[in-house]
Amino acid sequence: MQDTQKPELDQMAQNELPLVRLFSYICRNNTSNIMRKTILPLITLFAATCFTSCDKNAKTEPEVKIPIRISSSVTKISGDTFEYGDAIGLYVVNATENEDGSWKSGSLADAGNHMDNVRYEYNNSWNADKEYYWKDARTQADFYCYLPYVKDAGSIEGIKIDTPTDQSTLAGFKSAEVLWGRAELRSPSEEYVNILTSHMMCQFIIEIKPGKGFTKESLEKSISKIRINNIMTQGILNLKTGTLYAEGTPADISPYYDGSSYRVMLAPQTVLATSPLVTITVDGRDRTLSKNLQFVSNTRKKCTITIDKLNEGINVSIGGWIDDGTDYGGTLN
Repeated sequence: MQDTQKPELDQMAQNELPLVRLFSYICRNNTSNIMRKTILPLITLFAATCFTSCDKNAKTEPEVKIPIRISSSVTKISGDTFEYGDAIGLYVVNATENEDGSWKSGSLADAGNHMDNVRYEYNNSWNADKEYYWKDARTQADFYCYLPYVKDAGSIEGIKIDTPTDQSTLAGFKSAEVLWGRAELRSPSEEYVNILTSHMMCQFIIEIKPGKGFTKESLEKSISKIRINNIMTQGILNLKTGTLYAEGTPADISPYYDGSSYRVMLAPQTVLATSPLVTITVDGRDRTLSKNLQFVSNTRKKCTITIDKLNEGINVSIGGWIDDGTDYGGTLN
């Protein structure tokens, strides 16, 4: 019997794997029930173990983790670069993939995003307290950031940022800066994600010139105080839309003097001429300017005030940073 089956076994050995050859041989020939009951189950168990082991090895391959790195660009009111210690809050929202393979921006939420209000501090580059990673090597994401960082940001549609009322020093003036930026549908990469930020505040610049009876030197000695009046100092930032508006009880703000003009940053709002906007104390007497003005994000309003000593009048001309064709001039006595 063995001699007649040898050619058949040789042919099987050429075409089949060892386990398959043995399994086929047992099934095709009249082997004993004992062999069928003992050998076949062992072959089946061994094969299953091999496939399970291969499957586990495939599933335990290390996942590729890509670190998130950001950079940000802006022409700050106080300079062209960010400064050491500047801190931003960063939100990252994963996109969803469409059927055609394109990506759609996800919805920014108060919490539950890929990253929620993570603090990044500037020290030649932006760094968080630990490493953060993209979701995977494919999923695109939107990035939202704002400055200054608020630890308890709360609602993304109502982040409260207070405007300092004392901006009389350079540090106080710089601390009033509010920035917002967004970068949409960025692909996972170890390259830096650049977020272009915009100014949310309005800069109000006041230049004071000597009029009749004053020289530049005598006028500077005569001015003891200057303040911006009746300004709402709580800004409300909508991180979704990149808009800022002011609310709260009006207060006075002390501006920063840079050697040639007085500067102050204000949250967007409208002021009415029903109350003084600028008060200048000259020789112990308050001179006031009242004007209807709308302060808008990312703009500068310039106000030139000429003070005469003889008739104690104030000549005023105001021009916007962007020329809107409107003459804001006037004369106050």
